[in-house]
Amino acid sequence: MKLDNAQLGHFINRIKLHRDDMGKYRDQIENLRDRLKAKIKDDTSTGMKVTRFVIAGSWKKHTVLRPKGEHPVDVDLVLFVDGDDTLKSDVDKLHDYVAQYLREIYPTKDEGDVEAEGKTKAIKIKFVGTGLEVDIVPVVPDTPSTYVWQPERGGGGRFITSIDKQLDANLKARKQNASYTSIVRALKWWRNRQGLKPGLTSFTIELIAAYLDDTYGAETNIEEGLIRFFQFVSGRNFPVITFPSAINSVPRFTNPVFIADPTNNENNAASKMDNDAWAAVVKAADTAFDGLNIAQSCPTLGATTEEWTELFGPSFTIEEN
Repeated sequence: MKLDNAQLGHFINRIKLHRDDMGKYRDQIENLRDRLKAKIKDDTSTGMKVTRFVIAGSWKKHTVLRPKGEHPVDVDLVLFVDGDDTLKSDVDKLHDYVAQYLREIYPTKDEGDVEAEGKTKAIKIKFVGTGLEVDIVPVVPDTPSTYVWQPERGGGGRFITSIDKQLDANLKARKQNASYTSIVRALKWWRNRQGLKPGLTSFTIELIAAYLDDTYGAETNIEEGLIRFFQFVSGRNFPVITFPSAINSVPRFTNPVFIADPTNNENNAASKMDNDAWAAVVKAADTAFDGLNIAQSCPTLGATTEEWTELFGPSFTIEEN
C-alpha cells in the first residue's frame, strides 16, 4: 500500500526537533554566542575581531532532528573573523584561541567536550546534558563579496564558499518544494539508522534532494521523493552534480562521487566519501529502493509499515503522536 503525506507526516513529526524543545537549545546557543563574543572583544592582545555570528547548518535549514543516542542536535555557529592579517592566515592559532576561550567560558567541562580539530574547519563543543553539539566555524571574508575562506581539511589550501548563498540555496529548495524538509529529515534519519555517517553528510543529502527537484521537478509526495532519491543514488551512473549559479568549475578529483557546493563548484560536498563509504551508501539505497517498492505492493497496511520500519527503525509510525 502507498502511504500519503498525512500518514508519513506523523513519522516526520516524531523525528523532528519541535519548536517547544528548541527553546532550551536556543538559549544554550545564544548564551554561548554572547559569552564568546564578549571574550573575543575583551581580549585585545590577539588582534582577533569577529564582525558577524551566523547560526547555520540543519538548525537554520529547518531539517534538524531530535537527538537520539549517538546522534546529537548539531548546530553550526559561524564566526566571521577580521583583524590582524597574520592571525587570519594562521588557522591553527585562530582555532587555539577559540578553543581556549571556550575552556575559560566553561571551566567545568571535560577536556574532550571541547575539540579543536586541528587544520579542519570547526571547533566542537559538547553539552552532554542536553545532547547539543555546536561546531564553531571561523571564516575570513574573501572576494567576491559575501564569500569567505576556511582552511582545507588536512591543511594545504583555502576552501572558498559563501555561507549566505548556501542558506539562500536552501531557502530556494524549501520554497520550491513544500515537502523538501520532510524528505530530507526522513533521509537523515534513514542515514543514521543505516550507520552511513560520517560519509553521507546532511549537506550531501540536502544537495542531492535539491538537485533532483531542480532537474526532474519538485516531488511533493514524500514517499515518491524518497523512492526517487534511493533510485538515483543506487543507479549505475551517478553524475557529477554542479550548480549553474556557483562560481568556478569542477577540478580533477579522485573521490568516487562529486557533489558541488551550490556556491562554488570547486568544492566537493562529498569529500568525506571514500570508495568503501560510497559503496555502502549505494548498497543501502538499493535496499531501501527495493524495500519501499515492496511496501507499495503489500496488500495490508500492517505489512506495508513493517517494510518501512525495517528501513527507518522503531521510531517509524503512521499514527498520530
